[in-house]
Amino acid sequence: MKCKHCNLDFDEAKMIKNDFGSFCCKGCEAVYKLLHSKGWQDFYKLRSNTELEPVSTEEYNKNYDNFVRKNEDGFCEIYLYISNIHCSACIWLNEKILNEEAGVLEATVNLATHKAKVVYDDSLISLDKILQLISCIGYKASAYDPLKQEIKSTELKREFYAKLIVAIACVMNIMWIAIAKYAGLFSGMQSDIKDILNFAEFILCTPVLFYTGSSFYKSAYTALKFKQINMDFLVISGASLAYAYSLWAMFARFPNVYFDSVAMIICFVFVGKYLEVLSKKYASDTMDGLNEFLLSKIFVYDGKDFVPKDVYAVNVGELVRLRAGDKILIDGLCVEGEASVDTSSLNGENEALLLKKDSIVNSACTVIDGHVVYKTTSLYKDSKLSQIVSLLEEAQNNKPKIQALVEKINTKFSRTVLFLAFLCFCFWFFYKEAGFELSLINAISVLIISCPCALALATPISTLSALFSALKMKILFKNPNSIEELSKCTVGVFDKTGVLTDSNLKISKSKLNDKLNLNELLSFISLSKHPLSNSLRQFLLEKDAKFIDMKFEDVKELRAKGIKARLGKDSFLGGNLYFIKENNITCSYEIKDTHFIFAKNGEILAIFEFQSSIKEGAKRLLSYLKSLNIKILMLTGDNEKAAAKIAKELDIREFKANCLPQDKMNVIKELNQKEKVFFVGDGINDALALKVATVSFSLKNGSDIAMENSDVLLLKSDLKSVENSLKLAKKTYKIIKQNLTFSLCYNALSITLAFLGLINPLIAAASMSFSSLVVILNSLRIKNK
Repeated sequence: MKCKHCNLDFDEAKMIKNDFGSFCCKGCEAVYKLLHSKGWQDFYKLRSNTELEPVSTEEYNKNYDNFVRKNEDGFCEIYLYISNIHCSACIWLNEKILNEEAGVLEATVNLATHKAKVVYDDSLISLDKILQLISCIGYKASAYDPLKQEIKSTELKREFYAKLIVAIACVMNIMWIAIAKYAGLFSGMQSDIKDILNFAEFILCTPVLFYTGSSFYKSAYTALKFKQINMDFLVISGASLAYAYSLWAMFARFPNVYFDSVAMIICFVFVGKYLEVLSKKYASDTMDGLNEFLLSKIFVYDGKDFVPKDVYAVNVGELVRLRAGDKILIDGLCVEGEASVDTSSLNGENEALLLKKDSIVNSACTVIDGHVVYKTTSLYKDSKLSQIVSLLEEAQNNKPKIQALVEKINTKFSRTVLFLAFLCFCFWFFYKEAGFELSLINAISVLIISCPCALALATPISTLSALFSALKMKILFKNPNSIEELSKCTVGVFDKTGVLTDSNLKISKSKLNDKLNLNELLSFISLSKHPLSNSLRQFLLEKDAKFIDMKFEDVKELRAKGIKARLGKDSFLGGNLYFIKENNITCSYEIKDTHFIFAKNGEILAIFEFQSSIKEGAKRLLSYLKSLNIKILMLTGDNEKAAAKIAKELDIREFKANCLPQDKMNVIKELNQKEKVFFVGDGINDALALKVATVSFSLKNGSDIAMENSDVLLLKSDLKSVENSLKLAKKTYKIIKQNLTFSLCYNALSITLAFLGLINPLIAAASMSFSSLVVILNSLRIKNK
C-alpha cells in the first residue's frame, strides 16, 4: 500500500489509517493534514506519481527554547537555518508559505546566509508547526546554532567537493575524446570509430548530469511543484535538452552530438556555485569570528570541580572559571582572583582592563593573563555578546529597499527567459530555416547564459560585506536600510555634550552655600546618570565627600531639565536655570556656561559652572562633512553662550541652544520634509530626535534609551566611527549600483548575442558562472579599507 503523502510502498500492517487515508508515519500524516487544512491539495496533483522522502519528525521533537527570544512587543522570535536553498525563488517560496500562515507575523530569509528570521505569536502557532510548514515544501529547517553551524558548513562543502571532483574528472576525459573527434574531421575518421567515441562521451557525461547536476534537478523540481521557474530550472532544462538530443543523434548516427557541451555546462555552472559558497563564507568571516566565542568551552562549578557546560544551559548565579586565553561568554561579577582582559572585541579599545573582586565581567572579551572566578548575572541570551550577535543577525535578515525592487524583477525574470528561448527556437527553425539542431542549440544558449543569480546577489552580498566590515570597525548597523539611507544624507545634526564635546566636563566655577552638606549632594546627584552628574560626582569625591545611600523618595528625572526627589520632609532639586525658575525658585547669579544648580527646600545651596572641551576627532569629522557638502547643525540643551562658544570653536554656522527633547525632534522633523538627515546623540534627551531622524547614531557610552532608538550603534564611541560609517555607506551603495548595472547589462547583452546564434552553450555556461562571480568579487571589495 502507498502512503497518501510520500507515495512510497509500506507494509499495510504498519500503516497509520484515519479519515484522510493511509500514511507511513506520523510526519506524513501531519503534513497531509496541514496541506489539506490550507486548501493546498494541488500539491499532490503536481506531485503526480513522484515518490517523496517520508517526513521526519526528528527535528520537531528537539527543544529549541534556548533559541527563541521574546521581542519588545512580546512576540516570539527565532533564527532558523534552512538547507537546500538555491536561489531567490527558494526564498520566495519559503517566505510565502510562512507569511500566509496565521500566527506568523514576519518571515524573511537571507539569500546569502540561508538564515530565516521568523517572528510569531506562540498563542496561535507553535514552532513545531513552523518547521513542518518548511518541511512540506521540500526544505529542512533547524534553529540557527553557531555551535553546530560550522559542522553543517563542512558537510555542505564536502558534498560540493565530491560532486565537483566527479565533474572535473569526467570533463577532462571528455575533452581528450573531443580533441580526437575534432582531429578526425581533418584526418577522415571512420564512422564506426566516431560512434565508439560518441558512446564513450555518453558514458562520461551521464554521471556529470545526474550526479553533479542532481542539486539542479532537485531545486528545479521543487520550484515547479509550486509553479515557479528558477535559475536551476533554466540550466538543467538546457543541459537535459542537449543530452536528450545527443542521445537520439548517437543512436540515429547523426554527425554531431553534444555530450561534451552538456558535461562542461554542468561543470562550469557547478564550479560557479562552489565558488559562490566559498565567497559567501568569506563574506561572513566577521560573524564567524563572533561565533568563535561560542565554540569555546565554559567551565562551571558543579559543587566539586569546574566542568565544561553548554553556554545555553548556564543559569544566573553559577560560578564560572576564567584562565588565560579563555573567551568570556556570559556577563557577571568577579568574586575572586585577578586577570587582564582584552576588550577590543567589545569596544575597540586596545588598553587591557584589569578584573579584580567586585569588577563587572563583560562578555565578548578575552582573558590575556591571570585567573578569576566570577558569578553569572545573566543568561547567555541576555549577555552583551548575545545582544551584539542578535542585532547583527537582525540586520542581515532585514532587506534593503533596493533589494525589494530587485526581487520583484527577479520573480518574472526566469519566465521571460524561458519565453525568449522558445521564441529563439521558433525564429531559427521557422524564419531562418536553420534546421532543428541549430535552432535547439541556440535556444539552449539563451536558457543557459541568462543569470538571474547575478541580479539576485547584487544587493545581499554587498550588504552582508558592509555589515561585517562595519562590525570590524566597531560599528553596528541595526538595519541594512540605514546603509542605503546614510549614503544619501545631506544634513548632519549633532548633540553637543558627549558628542562634539567630552561628556566629562570640568568645573570652572563653583558657588557654595555654608548650609551645603557635601555628602547629601553626592548622594542626590548619584540618582542621575547625566554626564554633568558624573563630573560633579568626581569633583565632590575630590572634596572628600562620602557617598551615603540615602533613601530618596518620589525621584523624577526630567529630560533636558534636571532631577527632583524627596527625603523625609525635605525636597531636593537639581538642574539648569530654566528648571529652577520653573519650580518658582529665584536665582540672581549670572550664569554664562553649562551649569548645575542645587536647591533644598526652595533655597539654592550650590551653583556649578562647567567648561567644555572639544572631543577628539570632532574638527576632522566636520571638515570631512563639509568636503561632501553636507550641511551641519548643532542642537543642545545648553544655554546660548555655552553653545555659541563651542560653535565658534568648531566653525559651525548653525546651532540652536536651550533645546528641549521635543525641540530637537521638531527641528529634525522639519528638516526631514526636504532632505535626508542623520543625527548623532547619546543622552536620554536625544531619544525622540534619534527616533525621527533618517539615520541615527548612538554612542556606546550613551544612555540605554538612546541606544534602543538609534539605527547605528558606535561600539567605540568616537567620532572617527561616524566618518567611517559614511565612507562605508557611500562605497557600499556605489558597489550595489555597479552590481545592478553590470547584471542588467550582462543579461541584456548576453541574451541578445545568444538569441542571434553568436554564442554556443559551452561559452554560455562559462559566462553565466563568470557573471555571478564578478558580482560577488566586486561586493567583497567593500571589505577592503
